[in-house]
Amino acid sequence: MIYPCIKEVMVAFIASCLVLTQLKSLPALHPRGKDMVDAAGAKVVLKGCNLGNWFVIEPWIMHIDQGPGAIHDQYELEGVLSKRFGVAEKNRLMEAYRSNWITEADFRTIRSFGFNLVRLPLNYRQFEDDANPMHLRADAWKWVDKAVDWAEKQGIYTILDMHGAQGGQTENDHTGRSGQNKLWSVPQNQQRLAWLWGEIAKRYRNRNAVVAYDVFNEPWGGSKADQVKVFTYCYDTIRKQDPDKLIFAMGHWDNFDHYGNPKSHGWKNVGFQMHYYPGMFGNGSPNLVSQAKHIANLKEVAVKVDQVNVPFLVGEMNVVFNSSGGAKMMRRYYDLHASYGWMTTVWTYKVLSKEGGFGDASWGMVTNVKPMHELNVHKDSLAEIEKYMLSLSTGMAPWGALRDALTAHHVDQPPLPELPLPRRTAPADERWAGWVSTDIGGSLKGGLVKSSANGFDLYGGGNDIWGGQDDFRFLHMSTAGDFDIEVTIDDVEEIDTYTKAGLMARDGLGSDAPMVMLSTFPSGEVQLALRKTKGGQAQGVASGRVTFPGAKFRLRRIGNTVTAWAGNGAQPTKIGEVEWTAPSQVEVGAVALSHAADRLARISYRDLGFRKG
Repeated sequence: MIYPCIKEVMVAFIASCLVLTQLKSLPALHPRGKDMVDAAGAKVVLKGCNLGNWFVIEPWIMHIDQGPGAIHDQYELEGVLSKRFGVAEKNRLMEAYRSNWITEADFRTIRSFGFNLVRLPLNYRQFEDDANPMHLRADAWKWVDKAVDWAEKQGIYTILDMHGAQGGQTENDHTGRSGQNKLWSVPQNQQRLAWLWGEIAKRYRNRNAVVAYDVFNEPWGGSKADQVKVFTYCYDTIRKQDPDKLIFAMGHWDNFDHYGNPKSHGWKNVGFQMHYYPGMFGNGSPNLVSQAKHIANLKEVAVKVDQVNVPFLVGEMNVVFNSSGGAKMMRRYYDLHASYGWMTTVWTYKVLSKEGGFGDASWGMVTNVKPMHELNVHKDSLAEIEKYMLSLSTGMAPWGALRDALTAHHVDQPPLPELPLPRRTAPADERWAGWVSTDIGGSLKGGLVKSSANGFDLYGGGNDIWGGQDDFRFLHMSTAGDFDIEVTIDDVEEIDTYTKAGLMARDGLGSDAPMVMLSTFPSGEVQLALRKTKGGQAQGVASGRVTFPGAKFRLRRIGNTVTAWAGNGAQPTKIGEVEWTAPSQVEVGAVALSHAADRLARISYRDLGFRKG
């Protein structure tokens, strides 16, 4: 029995607790054009970080991807633990890992950087099992609820990001299992992804702290048409449960143009997302020149965002190297993105360092102070592995220079180097025996310069090789029947993010001719593309990655099948193959595209080889 006076006190106490809880709840935000605003219409700038490696393990972040004990993805990690110790012990070890990689204290650290946003990479395996698809696990919401609650207590909003989709949206390890890329080709995987987003929306539709849904991370294993199709499927399912919350459509590696204007689809509160790593992955060298070029390119992105007038998220970015400007350059990007009205989340919060501490390059905001223990899950004992998992929340320290740069009232930025004037004329137009050089589609006159006995620089202009027609420089020969062509690319001058180099087979020299192209950008991203019919739309069909110099490309036609390879090392990797019903007689060769109508790009090639049959 509760006496009346005590009962009144308890009711008052409970009511006060509810008021406190309500006061702690973050205010709802919603899109207004490209801005996020609160209920009063005041603009809120969102900036923060990714909580990488928490639910989707990327072995490089813990330095367990090299050497005799190498682990290539989370799927392999959990498989080895299950095989050695049993599923129950594996699950216990993974819970120890999750309990220590990120803790509630980390959200206080995140807040100390001046951040109010986290992008939370999710793994579909947290929510459902492959053996029991489209059924929620009993513990499906345990960790996401914790993350959202901990973030909200610090005044931090959360973006829920499907980093690892069913079947994998690319072959990379950041899906949780490398070597798959089966989201696009298996309809059931698309159904499961959409179903899961419906469940997530049902769970978090009334949580103000969850500010957006991010449908799929880096969906580069599918074509642009695939991306639009699967995004639309997920969008429709989400909207059945949550009519209002912001949803992000992730672009391809080059742009988000293929989605068109969200309003033309009838999409409500849809924004776009891109990832930027200037000075890395072949996207220039880690220096201030690369940063200056990237900053110049962002002006063009800003124009596109302004045209569609929807929210824009730089979901991942980092300069990593001190030679690229380090902490001060990071502050420059946060400020620049904010000036455009964009959200920003750095990749990533925590990365382990073999030597301990922050050296000349750092991927993380937090790292271990002392040299790290190198885990070998193939050989270490159960006790040793458990000790390692439990140690991941201790001995860590924030990158003070970055925190100081991000929280200072003002930071003096080093001046950016002046970029060279646009090249409007090629230095020469020499001949390469057996080949003809042609400017396709009315682009600026290009050229060819021999750089060595087996090397040459090809100069080309043009807006693009895409859509229904192209303009570019083509070094080509005419051939009939089967062929095999290969070349090595040593450098792609970054006139634009989407400057292109590579190999092409083309049904004639018309600007709208059917073609197959294996191309690369300054970033080192590789794309196999196909235009099936005259004037038809080009479509990306497969992807990969290379680094420069020494990127080897190969196209081979046998009948109506064209197979493509690209990579570094002795043998390039098969990228994919397409069915191409072109006539026997086609033009084959190397391309140079600046992706800018008023200037030329230089592409450095060598070892161009051609064989019939």
